Amino acid sequence: MARRLTAAAVPLLLTALAGGLLIAAMVSFAPGFGLDEEQMDARLSRESVQALRQAHDGERNPLRFCWTWATRLISGEAVISPSLRRPVGELFAERTPVTLELMGYGLLAAWLAAVLCALPGAAWRLPCLDGACSTMSSAAACLPAAGLAVVLFQCGGAASWMMAAILFPKLYQYLRNLFRQGYAMPHVLLARAKGVGHWSLLLRHVLRPAGPQLLALAAVSVNMAFGAAVAVEAVCDLPGLGQLAWKAALARDLPVLVSLTVLVTMLTQVSNLAADVCGSPQGRQA
Repeated sequence: MARRLTAAAVPLLLTALAGGLLIAAMVSFAPGFGLDEEQMDARLSRESVQALRQAHDGERNPLRFCWTWATRLISGEAVISPSLRRPVGELFAERTPVTLELMGYGLLAAWLAAVLCALPGAAWRLPCLDGACSTMSSAAACLPAAGLAVVLFQCGGAASWMMAAILFPKLYQYLRNLFRQGYAMPHVLLARAKGVGHWSLLLRHVLRPAGPQLLALAAVSVNMAFGAAVAVEAVCDLPGLGQLAWKAALARDLPVLVSLTVLVTMLTQVSNLAADVCGSPQGRQA
């Protein structure tokens, strides 16, 4: 496992840098890049407006900008956000605890709800409960994350419950299929016919063989939670990384967007790597 993790480190870094370069190219080539509200101030002179436009000249070349950004990051020099006029590292340090807390409560609530809804229907074969939970999950999955967050916000729901509602459909469908497959195995049917207790059957014959798949799903759900945090924090106006990403996108704040893209790319790669390791035979043996 250690050798596999070491071999995956270089592709992880290259993918993260490629993601930063891609977002830099998309933003810098987008129409209206380099224009902000300050340039529309009628009190400014032509020279002042020209100076504001020239301040974005270093961001128009994606390769040069990414090189400067990476050089500053490696040397420890602060990367400044043009829209917020503060170091990006300082913004991340302030907002990360808010996002982590939101993700933690949302993941916990989503996992509990998904297990409590998926397990009884598979264990006791309750078609009414299974049908009701599947209908609720399908209805929630049809709505985009931002739309579901807006609906729950209008109903007075807490931010953590918005996160749970967004993550629940994805977790429930996977857990439902996993539990149904586990309880349909021949040795499980035989153990149930011989009168093996429910808890022993669940722990030893259903959850234990499904351990690698559950660990892989847990790793992937962390990445899904970060994506849902953007919508929830933007709707609830929470000062987290998701709100920062929303504001940076509106302001075309290239240093913040590139930093967030690299962070999300690395989080996605680490989650996928953890899921692959947990699901592989070598990961199960380790």
